[in-house]
Amino acid sequence: MSSQVLSVSGLQKYYGAKLILDAVELSLNRGDRAVLVGENGVGKTTLARLILGQEESEQGAVRIAPGTVLGYLPQEARISRAISVSQYINEGLGELSALGRRLSELEDQLAHGRDLNAALEEYGRLQALFDLRGGYTLETRRERIFAGLGLRHIDPARPVMSLSGGEKTRVGLAALLLQAPDLLILDEPTNHLDFAGLAWLEDYLRSYPHALLMITHDRRFINRVATRILDLSAVTRALTTYFGNYDDYLAQREAQYQQDVDAYHSQVNRMKALRMQMKKEAHGHRKAKRPADNDKAIRFAARQQVARTVSKSVRSARQQLESLEANRLDNPRHVWHIAYDFDPLPLTSMEPVQLHSVGMRFGERQVIAGGEATLRKGERVALVAPNGGGKTTLLRLIAGDLEPSCGSVKVMPGAQPGYLDQTGETFADEQNILAVLRAIKHDSADKLLTLLHRCGLFRDAHLADKCVGELSLGQRRKLGIACLIHSRANLLLLDEPTNHLDLLSLEALERALLEFPGAILAATHDRWFIDKIATKVWRLRDGRIVLEDGRA
Repeated sequence: MSSQVLSVSGLQKYYGAKLILDAVELSLNRGDRAVLVGENGVGKTTLARLILGQEESEQGAVRIAPGTVLGYLPQEARISRAISVSQYINEGLGELSALGRRLSELEDQLAHGRDLNAALEEYGRLQALFDLRGGYTLETRRERIFAGLGLRHIDPARPVMSLSGGEKTRVGLAALLLQAPDLLILDEPTNHLDFAGLAWLEDYLRSYPHALLMITHDRRFINRVATRILDLSAVTRALTTYFGNYDDYLAQREAQYQQDVDAYHSQVNRMKALRMQMKKEAHGHRKAKRPADNDKAIRFAARQQVARTVSKSVRSARQQLESLEANRLDNPRHVWHIAYDFDPLPLTSMEPVQLHSVGMRFGERQVIAGGEATLRKGERVALVAPNGGGKTTLLRLIAGDLEPSCGSVKVMPGAQPGYLDQTGETFADEQNILAVLRAIKHDSADKLLTLLHRCGLFRDAHLADKCVGELSLGQRRKLGIACLIHSRANLLLLDEPTNHLDLLSLEALERALLEFPGAILAATHDRWFIDKIATKVWRLRDGRIVLEDGRA
């Protein structure tokens, strides 16, 4: 029996006149853990939707093995029905519940001695399937999954609609893990997990018995979980497969890039040589020395022989040149260069943020419970805590969006905060993108379009006519970074800055933050990001600020 669960061949997809996917080839077997990467907006989610049958392609085929159960976790859970958490979880177990009921019926049939042969055959087959789906370990797995994803505190009778966005996503993930589908597709599964949840999910997925297709840019997660990486190119719109984890991907990608550079330069040099050859031979023919013999017939025959030789050589060179021109290689160095060029106002204070016994309550709930901390010029501080631990609240206190219940938050004169919120909700969906930037500071359309382009937004200028509501989550995040740059903020307050960003953008953001001359406080669960950029860690423990060194 074949272990292949998915086969994609020659897939092509357009949105209007825009090519999204072209000649996409992909196959997944049971036990594969594939990660799909690529620029924001390149078509990763579109590919997932095509596999799920939620969209149709212009060409190509998606083949799912018969009997395969599919599961899908979107980036943002949208559960709008009046349904409790337990009802939602149980709905996802429909097939497993049906199998359990049928097994009970067959057990009753066998106990009463009716149609034994047929019943035994069906019972054996369904029992194996029930076991494969995790039916016999359901309650144990339910407890383990809810604990691992930090959902124990949620009342099973609580309406799903009352949960936060992050809680909805984690409940959706829990339901899928309990269901254990044959092909599980996860779109950014790590965005709403704290350190403990991330470590747990990595371990769980490493032993997942079925096929996984994940869209994520969490580099440490990819390193620990992936067995292959599928890179969707924004240029060719096709997939390239790299086997191994993130470190393997980087090494293979660099080797491939160097091969492409060498091939490009080899072709350029060959084309130059052919042009020089054609020019030299044509020039040499005109300058050819006349034969000493005065016989006109001999001289004519000699010239004809030279002409034929030169003509044949030039014709051969021209044919080679035309062939190379027809198959001209693109310069690999001419890729879209993303550069977050921060140019902040001078930060005159050496200690732009000072927190003294700061506390914050929401009703009876104490979110921030005191502590002393100072953010200094040149520091890049990672703010870490479990989900709901007060990270966003502390950022908003420093940004001036909230007033502390006790203690003080001092932002020194000359410090200009720039706040990047976690979800992009500070933008109204109906706002024009250029209008968002002009609300901060008026500038010409050309300058604003250049800024957006350098932030990794909009290969096509006309796309800047879009409204915020038309942007993907990754594009919203890039727009937020563009706003920070445009404001010239010298105190960056970043709430999960790496969420939804593609790998190229992540690397560009890290380079920019390492060179940022002001002060940075970033709430994040991205362990790779913390290890790379943080000079210090502020950890919120039971609401109190604890200072640590700069590693996750």
